[in-house]
Amino acid sequence: MAEPREAHADPVWASWFRLGPQPAIVTRLARSGWEDPAGMLKTMEDFEQLTRRRVGIVSPSRGDSLLRRMTEVVGGPLGRRTAPGIVEPAFFTVERVLTVLVIVSGLLALLFKFHCRQVGWSTPDQYSTTCWSELPNAFKAKGLAGSFPYFSPGSTFNYPVLIGAAAGITAWLTGPAGHGMPRQLAFFDLNAGLIIGMWLAAVVATSRSARRRPWDAAILALSPVLLFTALTSWDMWAVALVAVGMLLFARRRTFSAGAVLGLASCAQPYAMLILLAVLLLSLRTGRWLPFLETAAAAAAAALALTLPILVLNPASWLAYFTDRMADAATPSSLYGAYNLVAQRLGHESLTISGANSVEIVFGVLILLATAWLVLAAPRRPRMAQLAFLLVAGYSLVDKHAVPQHVVWLIPLLALARPKWRTALLWQCFQILQFLAWQLFLGRELGDGNAQHSIDMPYFVLAAALGGIATLVVMALVIRDIVHPAYDVVRRAGADDPQGGLLERSPDRLILPLPGRARVT
Repeated sequence: MAEPREAHADPVWASWFRLGPQPAIVTRLARSGWEDPAGMLKTMEDFEQLTRRRVGIVSPSRGDSLLRRMTEVVGGPLGRRTAPGIVEPAFFTVERVLTVLVIVSGLLALLFKFHCRQVGWSTPDQYSTTCWSELPNAFKAKGLAGSFPYFSPGSTFNYPVLIGAAAGITAWLTGPAGHGMPRQLAFFDLNAGLIIGMWLAAVVATSRSARRRPWDAAILALSPVLLFTALTSWDMWAVALVAVGMLLFARRRTFSAGAVLGLASCAQPYAMLILLAVLLLSLRTGRWLPFLETAAAAAAAALALTLPILVLNPASWLAYFTDRMADAATPSSLYGAYNLVAQRLGHESLTISGANSVEIVFGVLILLATAWLVLAAPRRPRMAQLAFLLVAGYSLVDKHAVPQHVVWLIPLLALARPKWRTALLWQCFQILQFLAWQLFLGRELGDGNAQHSIDMPYFVLAAALGGIATLVVMALVIRDIVHPAYDVVRRAGADDPQGGLLERSPDRLILPLPGRARVT
């Protein structure tokens, strides 16, 4: 039996249920990907009219308790006699307002790097002033002024091939800036502008993926932690591509979604976890075609981008993976933090091979636990919830974890649990971890001046608090899955806005959840 459509909570479906059955409409809806709606329209004209009508959107000041109180200083929440999404908003549409918010946030993020832009990225100054960025440092350390990542003989790069191409092209474009510091600054500014553009693309894609909750993308547009981390690396490229890929999947364009996700995996490997989320949902629904189409397109896109390097300079491509296995764990990872404490206490440290083994074990455990949750939950998890859990789990157990990887999670959190209180409190701990990491690196890599740095115990404590905060948010998302009444998205009558062809599909494989009956 198919799950009920909850038409009572959705204005459009409620209108359709009040109409009589019509087999032709059922056939058309089935062809578009809907399961049998039991005949909800009388005529095709009714169908065309209802699919063109405007649908109301959720107002943040009405639905979020924190924002409702915060708006009291400007007149309170949106009034009951307004209908956002139905009434014409004139110039200030949701996406235009979000665009302004991203531009303002991007300029503030650039302002946070003002000290280094003015005097240069030197150690320990760049850490004590927290204006460090991997972009200009990579330009100097990797010799991008005279080499192209992955193509120049003997060149190495810490990022996958898509970011290597972006870094190489932007470095070539900064040639007219001259040499030394002016060209390094031009390289940073050009990449910063592109990253802000990726930020905007991620916000727009997240807003459209949320359907009737487009304002949830403001969690990404106004993210406080991005003011510190957005311009520290090229991770926003992967974030934008993942957001676009999820939007395309939500719109049932599986081949296009797979191609974009394949490109995203060439920017950061975590993008493949989105395909894993689709796989687990396909396992529960028994619908394998969406996953197969998406995975095939992703593999083709990734291969098309990587093939020139495999032909011209395969050693540089293999070096990226071998270096990741041979590198020591970062201080902000579980294994690096353990080694810091063990060294201080005089205990034996975790070896590189040991850290690799433990990382694999933790990854398998997270995968098995997530798969069990998908198959045992009373109601199938939403795509965004599952993607957030997988990416958050990976960020916690990754040997190369660094605080700026928090940018991976923000758009997924905005879709998985769009609660401002949760998002802001979690980001406070992530900002604390980032600042502690910078001050700790200033002590380790700089002159050791205690006035502008912190000792190891304070850094490990901040990193632990950041990890615990992520675990708490993951627990809240799991609670929303096990108890759908807590899920603000489903409380509004939606099933899975990012589910695409899997949305409202009947379940085929379900495991029993101890002590709780399945919700139908």
